[in-house]
Amino acid sequence: MIESPLALMRRLPRAVQLLVAGAFVNRLGGFIVPYLAIVLRREFRLSPADVGLLMTSYGIGSLVSILIGGVVADRLGRRLALMASLFGSGALACTMAFAPSVRVFVPLLVLFGFVADLYRPAASSVIGDLLPPGQRALGFAGLRTAINLGFAVGMATGGVLADWSWRALFLGDGATTIVYGLIVYFFVPETRPAPRVAAGRIEAGPSPWRDPVCLQLAFASFAFALAFHTNMSALPLTITVSAGYPAPVYGCLVGINGLLIALFEMPATDALRRFRRLRVAALGMLLVGVGYGLTGVRLHWAWFLFTVVVWTAGEILATPQKLAFIADWSPAESRGRYLSLVQATWSLAVAANPILFLPLHARLGDRAFWPLLMLVALPGCLVLVHLDRTADRPERLRGTLDALRPSPGASFDPSPRRREGLGSGAGTS
Repeated sequence: MIESPLALMRRLPRAVQLLVAGAFVNRLGGFIVPYLAIVLRREFRLSPADVGLLMTSYGIGSLVSILIGGVVADRLGRRLALMASLFGSGALACTMAFAPSVRVFVPLLVLFGFVADLYRPAASSVIGDLLPPGQRALGFAGLRTAINLGFAVGMATGGVLADWSWRALFLGDGATTIVYGLIVYFFVPETRPAPRVAAGRIEAGPSPWRDPVCLQLAFASFAFALAFHTNMSALPLTITVSAGYPAPVYGCLVGINGLLIALFEMPATDALRRFRRLRVAALGMLLVGVGYGLTGVRLHWAWFLFTVVVWTAGEILATPQKLAFIADWSPAESRGRYLSLVQATWSLAVAANPILFLPLHARLGDRAFWPLLMLVALPGCLVLVHLDRTADRPERLRGTLDALRPSPGASFDPSPRRREGLGSGAGTS
């Protein structure tokens, strides 16, 4: 029997439920990034080139923030990373609302970019720490459901606020972020494992940068995200310029993506819990490539809707499974860094996609450009198939762990927990 997202959420521990609720509140007020370009152009009279430079700077800050957030979550604790990011970015957002000039606003914005996403690896690590392998994919699906639902409602609210006062956008974003920080402070426990001590020294744990499995998964995640984020670069041009539809049509079509995730990601993840994670994720990546690859076949809203459903189905299948896999695979003391490396590929793809694909789209046109997206997603799909066949073999596991040992005297134990849940959530198929 298929359960509703709300019923599935009740299965999760209370701390995870509250973490997810906080993410919903935070995303409900996530006004700054979607409306930043409008504010910079309309209120501060910046040129398109300057706006693009600032947006890129923000993206770079976000990428660095995620990587640093993983280190902070592992070394200093999940709660500290969460609260430093949420209270810090909330305070900066409120401060930006009262910036008297662009010279004050821009440095605050750059600093905001370096703080705002510190919390993401920590939030994912809490889910990985509190949930057993069989529930991790469901936990990540719940987090994504809350984020997408909050984003869908928040975008509509943000549009009203943007027409009323740009300062209200920043105050609203800051207030909801601080509320999330308060939820973490009062209700989310510290889940970081006790540090390992060897020869009187605290060991940092294995590095994801030396783990070939993590690096391969990061590559697959980047290929997936690079194809996926065409929905914010070439897709709006195809819908509004090539097909001639007004901008609200694009907004509605992309909004359906968030609605489908909110309705179906948790039930789909629960229904697929007995299947091997990476096989499900590989199928999802394939669907993303196919969905985008078919976009240029017909320049009609009904066809666009069909392709959105296809690539959204791929996102629903792939994203919670790949996050759950890396949470299963990572040693608990390094989980923040492992998750941050995979999550950082998403931010890298956001920055790289328009640079790579907008000129290509302009040169090739819709019919030649969109099929190339299948080729972009395919390497990630093949890497996941390869990992599914090799990553959970005992001999491969032992070899990887031997290579990752921090020192000959370390107490790092290659226990079976690292393999727990790698094949599936609650069984194999």
